[in-house]
Amino acid sequence: MPYDYLIVGSGLFGATFAYFARKQGKRCLVIDKRPQLGGNVYCKNIEGINVHQYGAHIFHTSNKRVWQFVNSLVEFNRYTNSPVANYQGKLYNLPFNMNTFYQMWGVTTPTEALAKIDSQRQEAVERMKADGATEPRNLEEQALTLIGRDIYERLIKGYTEKQWGRKCTDLPAFIIKRLPVRLVFDNNYFNDAYQGIPIGGYNKLIEALLSTSPSPTLPRGEGEAHQTIGKEKLPSFGEGLERGCDVLEGIDIPLNKPKCSFKLEDGQYRMTAAPSSYKYLEEKAKEMRKSPTDGEMAFWNIVNGGAFEVKFRRQHVIGHYIADFVCLEKKLVVEIDGGYHTDAEQEINDQLRSQELKDWGFTVLRLKNEEVIGNPKRVEEKLRLALWLAGKAPLREGFGEAANYLVYTGQLDEFYDCKLGHLDFRTVRFETEVLDEANYQGNAVVNYTEASVPYTRIIEHKHFESFGQAVYDNPKTVISREYSTEWKPGMEPYYPVNDEKNNRLAEAYRQLAAKEEHVIFGGRLAEYKYYDMAPIIEKVMKMFEDVTE
Repeated sequence: MPYDYLIVGSGLFGATFAYFARKQGKRCLVIDKRPQLGGNVYCKNIEGINVHQYGAHIFHTSNKRVWQFVNSLVEFNRYTNSPVANYQGKLYNLPFNMNTFYQMWGVTTPTEALAKIDSQRQEAVERMKADGATEPRNLEEQALTLIGRDIYERLIKGYTEKQWGRKCTDLPAFIIKRLPVRLVFDNNYFNDAYQGIPIGGYNKLIEALLSTSPSPTLPRGEGEAHQTIGKEKLPSFGEGLERGCDVLEGIDIPLNKPKCSFKLEDGQYRMTAAPSSYKYLEEKAKEMRKSPTDGEMAFWNIVNGGAFEVKFRRQHVIGHYIADFVCLEKKLVVEIDGGYHTDAEQEINDQLRSQELKDWGFTVLRLKNEEVIGNPKRVEEKLRLALWLAGKAPLREGFGEAANYLVYTGQLDEFYDCKLGHLDFRTVRFETEVLDEANYQGNAVVNYTEASVPYTRIIEHKHFESFGQAVYDNPKTVISREYSTEWKPGMEPYYPVNDEKNNRLAEAYRQLAAKEEHVIFGGRLAEYKYYDMAPIIEKVMKMFEDVTE
């Protein structure tokens, strides 16, 4: 068997799993549908600033062993999360502490603050009793009994309703199990013993976990030995490792059987679109073939240089789309992407496009313009591995030809083709802007808690890694406004919706997953469970400890 583990997803669960599997001498192939590694912790360098492209990530833990482990891979800085809330132009420190209570009421002692909170708590309890209720019936009542009206109205209500897209009176009480109240002047959001950001960004951590070799391994045949391209001494936690794992980013392989089909006609042409749309799209494709981009020309030269025995077609119609290149024999589509494909809206369009191509049974490989032009040897190696993997689709049935185990970190319902129904998510849209000033808001995280402001918070990314005068050494800054919204196909799923309906459906899928042989489900999407980063690493460490004990 070429690999011990085929790991779908290069986020923190997948990358950490690959690290510890390799430590045990296992052979791993990590694949990711995004054109970069790291999942949601990926950082994009803009104007010399590491921008958390998929939302702010602050590493925090009280587990000393986890903290020592990540610091053995990459050094973490001293960043301390101290968010600020903006309500109608007035600023309040978070979490709720003596600074907050002074800003809210002008109280200066813990006794005064507690008396104010208890008075408002009691008012909420009395209102519930008058209405015949003995327990909070919704999130609003829960929050009022925990913290009182003033803080709820100014700092919780609007923010929560924007985050969930529902009124607090329509949200279940269990969403807020407790609201910590600190009767000390302490703006440190977390109670954990350790917190920080990897110096140089989270990409450094993912690179250290994967420690990838310069180019991917290509299994040379079904029964042949696994070959590793290059060996190196890798940084490790404990004993050294002798090789990295193989990685292929930008590949999206169908999990399930295709929903659409096409036939081979006399060994020649295959119709991969409905006749009604094919004629129009084919005329457009003919025009596109006349004016290829530099990246498309470079790829065409690679696949026609005699290195591949399979045939590729240019600008081929599949469904409602015109694919850049397609190998019909191996059912592999190759898309050559320019820089605009990193835009949030284009990412959604690309996801929808890939999904329809997968519905036709095609694996999709995305390559960047610059790598096709600048590194044809690397592209050739990636293409060979992609052609090999495409032959294992659909992955649920075919992964056993590639690896002993499948490690799956994608959406739990999608693994089963959503046959029991769709699990709901909340997602986040980011509006990122480069500003010609060194310091926009003086803090990494500022929440906007009034309902009339459409975004939930603004992140100023440089404050995660720059402190003191270093903030002004770079005359530019990058901010991201975050908008919470309902998840739709093509969007990135972020937060599970833990209501009764979704919890019941998720449990039904978990029962199916528990019956799978040689499939390991892990992470936020595959478990339909929200995780911070440290618990993910701790969970993977424990998995491998249990195996070796």
